[in-house]
Amino acid sequence: MRQPSALDIERHSLFRLHKIDQLIRQKTYPNVPLLSRYLEVSTRTIERDLEFLRDRLGAPLKYDAKRRGYFYTHDGFSLPRLKLTEGELVALYLGHKLLSQYKGTPYEAAIAQAFAKLRMFLPDSVEVDFAEVDGFLSFAVEPLRGDEELLAARFQEVIQAIHEHETLEITYYTASRNAQTERLVDPYHLRSYHGAWYLIAYCHSRREVRIFALDRVRSLRRTGRHFKIPAGFSLEEYLGYSLGIERGQEPREVVIRFDAEQARWVRERQWHPSQKLTPLPDGSLLFKVTVSGLGEVKRWVLGFGCHAEVLAPEELRQAVAREVAELAGKYGEYRPTGQSPGRPAAGTI
Repeated sequence: MRQPSALDIERHSLFRLHKIDQLIRQKTYPNVPLLSRYLEVSTRTIERDLEFLRDRLGAPLKYDAKRRGYFYTHDGFSLPRLKLTEGELVALYLGHKLLSQYKGTPYEAAIAQAFAKLRMFLPDSVEVDFAEVDGFLSFAVEPLRGDEELLAARFQEVIQAIHEHETLEITYYTASRNAQTERLVDPYHLRSYHGAWYLIAYCHSRREVRIFALDRVRSLRRTGRHFKIPAGFSLEEYLGYSLGIERGQEPREVVIRFDAEQARWVRERQWHPSQKLTPLPDGSLLFKVTVSGLGEVKRWVLGFGCHAEVLAPEELRQAVAREVAELAGKYGEYRPTGQSPGRPAAGTI
């Protein structure tokens, strides 16, 4: 089980100080045993918190023997204010809007609880008018892929298994083979990509780290068996050659020529850390990248239509050519609107 970090301890301490301060201001005269039970920590921890309030923060803290609890001798004391920059407020807004996409789903209660905790630490002087910000800021979030209730339940189970390093037994549906298999997996990481959650885990049957779409996990069972992530495993290195989430066997250099029309937009984004862009005299762009998982690259290239041409590797070029030929077969011979079959377009010979 993960040991609490210094940041975890600091956050928990801040929470306790605010609750202790709140109870004292309400004149409930809390004492050490009561606070210990209420905050679910040891009496020694509460004693340290009270000492910190009095000695480090200057709280006018006194103990009333008759009421057997603590009180403030005057109302002029307040805990240090939490200051947020404009950038931090915008970040809070973005987080609020992002999480609001889950309204009505099984995640809603947990999200509401999380924001209630955040608001508790905001000073009264900080106000964020989300309705006003909506007037000049918006963004789109892809809906979750898969059944939301099942995803929520599996998400919770997988997160717990990741934290506790516990092996899972899953029934997994492989879409490419249209088949279900039973597998034992050691869960390493959950990653969100294009509206879907993916589990990166060591597969015992394949004896290698694999990627599983969480919405294709048909059943899941905790085994009680525990594992250790290999010291040499790095998530960044594992996904380093992926264009997005898909991995292939060997990294390959992919070369794509984008025409002058599309080149203007392609050069504006960092598609992959390894990309190299070479402008050509006619305004087109040579795009080079070293990736694995050519299926994902093929789908990406097809999204640019006739504005992109795969030059290498030949395997990818042929795969795109087959896809384009099959697509053309579905639509038949192209004719401009209004042109009759067998009649040449105006101006042609």
